[in-house]
Amino acid sequence: MDIQIPDDVLTKVKGKVIVLTGGAQGIGGTLVKMAYTAGAHLFVGDWDVEKGEALAASLRADKDASANGGSVTFQRVDVTDYKSQLALFEAAITAHGHIDTAVPFAAAGEPRGFFEPDALTVESLQTEPTAIRDRLELNVLSVVYFCRIALAYMRNPDPEDAQRAADAKAPMPRSIVLISSLAGIGENPGVPVYNTSKHAIMGLLRSFAPYTPVRYNVRVNAMCPSATNTRMIDSITGAWVAAGLPLNEPEHVAQFILLCAVDEQRNGNAIYISGGKGVDVEEGYLQTMPQWMGQQHTTELAATRVFSGLGDGWV
Repeated sequence: MDIQIPDDVLTKVKGKVIVLTGGAQGIGGTLVKMAYTAGAHLFVGDWDVEKGEALAASLRADKDASANGGSVTFQRVDVTDYKSQLALFEAAITAHGHIDTAVPFAAAGEPRGFFEPDALTVESLQTEPTAIRDRLELNVLSVVYFCRIALAYMRNPDPEDAQRAADAKAPMPRSIVLISSLAGIGENPGVPVYNTSKHAIMGLLRSFAPYTPVRYNVRVNAMCPSATNTRMIDSITGAWVAAGLPLNEPEHVAQFILLCAVDEQRNGNAIYISGGKGVDVEEGYLQTMPQWMGQQHTTELAATRVFSGLGDGWV
């Protein structure tokens, strides 16, 4: 069932403190514009100083966009540098004392020339493919670091209070929104490194969703957009549309991110977005498990989850 975007999402964004990386352009840049106009306080990290500072300056100069009292702070951030990410969070805490939502956008596409048949030769094996390691560091390791920092700053400081709030299903205003992809829920031949990295984000979601609400009172959801009209897919956009396939606009994805930011009960969703419409993949995955895994295996898997709990005593 399609997820509906309530009319009051942007109203609820007003006053929220949002930290994000990869926010100078693309979907991240669109989110910054939408949230700022709604009155949020944005702390934007990106390696591209020129675009990041230009975005921040244009928003501050726009009287209409500034009418709701939002603010935007840009910092140069190299997400592969742990202290660079840490400094972005510390800036938000210093200014506002808390963080409501954190979104790690920074990512890059497939490094070319490593798995194509004409490039993968015995001779090519003699050179270490460091670009693969670098891409995984950018797309996976930096996100793990980002989440660790975010949880430390966003947590309920009292573990027992956090447990009680989770048990009572109390509203949880703070959240992390991960950025996976269509490539995180299906096969994408020809882009194995990118596909691997986006599946890794789904692993983070599935590990965090039962854990962080109880331990930290922080919800975690993920976006899994199909092709979105950004610079990353410039080379295929025309062919994609010509094939009659639905194309997202950046605003579509940004809306679902803000929905996850303000819906204080929403946790563990992996929202597949296609043509501006969204559906929770995780809901279908769990509901249909007996059909594709068999009832016995499904029951056994459920028992292992009960046994494992939150990992106490064995992790």
